[in-house]
Amino acid sequence: MLTYLGVKGFAIIDQLRIEFGEGFNVITGETGAGKSIVINALATLMNAKSAPDAVRSSASQAEVVGHFASGGDEYILKRVIGNSGRSRAFLNEEPITLARMEALGGTLISVYGQNEFQHLLDKENYTGIVDNLLGLGQEREKLSGKVEELKKVSAGLAARRREAEGKDREMDLLQFQIEEIEKKSIGENEEETLKERLKVLKGAEKIGKVFEEMAEGLEGSEQSAQALLKKYAAMLRALGPIDAMEALRKRVENVSYEIEDLLLEIRGIEKTLLFDEEEMMRIEDRLSEIFKLKDKYGNTLEEIESFRQRAQERLVYLKGLTGDIDALEKDRKHLAGEVEELSLALSVRRKNGTPGIERAIIEELGFLSMRGLQFQVLITDRGYIERDGRDDIELLISTNAGEPLKPLRKIASGGELSRIMLAIKKVIGGEEEKALIFDEVDAGIGGRVADMVGRRLKDLSEKHQVLCITHLPQIAAYGDRHFLVEKQVIDGRTRTAIRELASEERVQELARMLGGATITDTTIKIAREMLQS
Repeated sequence: MLTYLGVKGFAIIDQLRIEFGEGFNVITGETGAGKSIVINALATLMNAKSAPDAVRSSASQAEVVGHFASGGDEYILKRVIGNSGRSRAFLNEEPITLARMEALGGTLISVYGQNEFQHLLDKENYTGIVDNLLGLGQEREKLSGKVEELKKVSAGLAARRREAEGKDREMDLLQFQIEEIEKKSIGENEEETLKERLKVLKGAEKIGKVFEEMAEGLEGSEQSAQALLKKYAAMLRALGPIDAMEALRKRVENVSYEIEDLLLEIRGIEKTLLFDEEEMMRIEDRLSEIFKLKDKYGNTLEEIESFRQRAQERLVYLKGLTGDIDALEKDRKHLAGEVEELSLALSVRRKNGTPGIERAIIEELGFLSMRGLQFQVLITDRGYIERDGRDDIELLISTNAGEPLKPLRKIASGGELSRIMLAIKKVIGGEEEKALIFDEVDAGIGGRVADMVGRRLKDLSEKHQVLCITHLPQIAAYGDRHFLVEKQVIDGRTRTAIRELASEERVQELARMLGGATITDTTIKIAREMLQS
């Protein structure tokens, strides 16, 4: 139940606060006063989308707050819309998504306006209407889940079958790539070591000449560095135990020893400097293999190894693909059988239930002064199964005796649509604590028909809170509470205000609705009688 509605800075509403009660709440006002804007504000609170002109021109933002009571819980929903169009939603002062706001709002309130009556003109909605009338929501939801599951499995099966078409070629390629990487495995630092060795081999002759000259200078003659140092060390030793000379002699001898070590290293390197054409060719071939591997599989050892691992995983996957396809095909057949069974069962229940729907709606429409009409729910097999089943549903009606049944969406007038929607709502019933909002339910009707619609709305209000905007006194007279919407001009700006009418004020408002601008004693008397009846 909606207990409070607060609106600020919305359209031509500067600020208003309304406290609604249980039962039948009616809202009236002169044409253009802004009655529908109140409902639009409430609809904006419940819908994820908001109109770009929702914010009053003089305001920085629009704010709509609704207090609801349902199932022993209280909900305070708030929607704030900036003049830039950006919108925020709150539940009990905590931010929530607009999608959650819309979903929660759908459990608390239903708005029936002219657009909602047009719901009956869209054939796509008929299956949902019939299922709601028959209470088949759970069965339809179960079927919908199975159909969605079947679609996913079928899509996965098709994808794997497409993969399997080129599976053998891909597996051969993957096996070749894995074997090539493993067979020509590159060792750590192997490339750098080979490149360095190749440099040595290519420069062996030049390096050898340098080493030969160095060795000749160090020990190759009586005037070589090593021979001279040994001679100088002997001369210093012959000078006797003089401290300064002894220290110098040791330094000379140490240098001589260093030259011996240097010669040993030169000789050792010289042994590797022999030019080996076969070795150089082997190194060049190996480097070529390494370059090819890097060009195909990655610039580094890590990238090549990563490629090999991915190829190995893909190979394992493809090897198991046949088993996956068999399993998926088994799942698909099982799900297809379930979908077939569920859709047939749902179709049977729909067809078995339609006579009762037809009788109930014809009876209800008879009460709403649409007597002698024919109404039929025509169910045929569409030839395939979707989430809502296999049935193609058409609502047929004949509003005049002797006329053939024709599709409702093609022949019904606005007034007839509003009464048919009201009849459907009466037949469906629904959650007792959910508020029902009716706007333009009186379109195209008047007189006795309007009185019948008013009675039916009053009946609905025994189980639901009903809010109804109307311009007909026959309907307004049935209200438990009566709210008047007025347009005011303050400081040169137009504002919409709303207030609850006391008993005598209701008489005056009904008299205005009956007689227009001129209120007479007769219209006052009729208005009073309408409220008392």
